[in-house]
Amino acid sequence: MRALGAVSSVVAPSSRLRRGRARDAARCRASAVLRVSNHLEASRLRHPRSRATPQSTGSRGSSIVHAALPETVFSIGTVAVLPLYGAMIGAPKAELTQRFMRSAAPFAFMGALYFVAMLATAQSPAVRALLSTFVSGVTTSGDFIGNWLTFVSGCFGTAETAASAWMHLLSMDLFVARHVFLDALAADVPAQHSLVLCCMFGPCGFLAHALTKAACAIWRR
Repeated sequence: MRALGAVSSVVAPSSRLRRGRARDAARCRASAVLRVSNHLEASRLRHPRSRATPQSTGSRGSSIVHAALPETVFSIGTVAVLPLYGAMIGAPKAELTQRFMRSAAPFAFMGALYFVAMLATAQSPAVRALLSTFVSGVTTSGDFIGNWLTFVSGCFGTAETAASAWMHLLSMDLFVARHVFLDALAADVPAQHSLVLCCMFGPCGFLAHALTKAACAIWRR
């Protein structure tokens, strides 16, 4: 019994000590939570949340539209030229194909897309910042070529300029393809392989057509 009393007398203080430490830790956590909540409440009172006004909602909507515009123009232009190439390659003798490719409608449509892409480029904050850097660089150093190269390479890193350049490339390749298509009809030479090259590599397609036309002329002699 004495031994048990001695053990209990040793264990009881240690258990009371652990309980005291637990209570102290709980009090510290509670005070920390209280300080954080007080800090958040004071911050909320100092910086009240601004309500959305119709003007801010409209500007946010316009920024979303402006951000999606280059991708939209890029997609429409890419899809629009594919049926034209398909008609020139798959049905070159069809009256509808020849009539449509002799008209100005495809290039008017591509020109409109290019104009929209250029408007988006002119309104791009990134392009304006690059233009300001270019002007200040030329004014400071006098190096026009180096600053112009930096400006152009920087512009191609923006979605607006990339969409404009893509519209330009599609329009020029389609113009070359139209020339190859009509010239091949007039000369009665095959042009499918040249038109496939024109779809992405306009000058290579024109070169292939010139070589094909020369080879056919030699063969027919």
